[in-house]
Amino acid sequence: MQPLTIIMYHYIRDFTRTRYPGIKGLDLAGFRRQLDYLQSRHTIVRVRDVVAAQRGESGLPADAALLTFDDAYAEHYALVFPELYERKLEGAFFAPVDPVCHGKLLDVNRIHFILAANAAQGGDPEEISAKLDAALREAEAGWNLEPVEAYRAQWAHPNRFDDAETIYIKRMLQTALPEALRHRIAVDLFAHFVSMDEAAFAGELYMSEQQARLMQGCGMYFGSHGASHHWLNRVPREIQEAEVDRSLEFLRRIGSPVDDHWVMCYPYGGWNEGLLDVLRDRNCTLGLTTEVATALINQHDPLLLPRFDTNDFPR
Repeated sequence: MQPLTIIMYHYIRDFTRTRYPGIKGLDLAGFRRQLDYLQSRHTIVRVRDVVAAQRGESGLPADAALLTFDDAYAEHYALVFPELYERKLEGAFFAPVDPVCHGKLLDVNRIHFILAANAAQGGDPEEISAKLDAALREAEAGWNLEPVEAYRAQWAHPNRFDDAETIYIKRMLQTALPEALRHRIAVDLFAHFVSMDEAAFAGELYMSEQQARLMQGCGMYFGSHGASHHWLNRVPREIQEAEVDRSLEFLRRIGSPVDDHWVMCYPYGGWNEGLLDVLRDRNCTLGLTTEVATALINQHDPLLLPRFDTNDFPR
């Protein structure tokens, strides 16, 4: 048993220069301080070190930690990559194909920026949820939905990061509604609160394939985060296979070592046994979840390694 602390990052921004200070992310100065903290208490290891430990080829330091970055944001290239490169650290980046290669805005990001833009304009989440509830009442009969009150009773409960109203908006637009309906509502809300030009917005939000290739060539690691950022535990096997295969094609194009080892990072942390079969068929080496715990190499299933959130550490 070899303990490994895996840390998960998403938004890392210079909040002194952003148009959306309401995005819940880590400020660049806080990221630097957190790296100082982690380096003082851990040995930052590379993906290939973890793979070697999993294969029994070598061991990990007792204080090993792995840095992971989800969703391929532009700031991962502009801010995170230079900081890691200067410190001679490897980051493991997980890029969904459609945003990076095709400029498609993910629903999860629509939701984040709807909330942030509304807050920047002096609004509160109730303004968004009122429009959401109106859309649900309009769609209720045609989509065979439950009453709004039933959804609120199930989903409007705070967690360690968000208040009840914010969680309600996120859960309804991320998981509770049929995918086509929640996408349609998210697009309408984004146009109202943020921008009608999604392509331009996506071009600013995500890194490019060329930038990912450069990072990979300069010692960063890139693994799979699917193609469209689906909940992979809620789609049929043929979509699971297509999502994984499209991702592997992208990784090969940018030079990731998929023929020797590759890592799957589950969007939203969603997985099921069918997906694990798809990954095993394609010789996936490691899989990263959103379960909060220390990963125990050679004890945990290698395709179900837990991760801590950046908020679990001082910044």
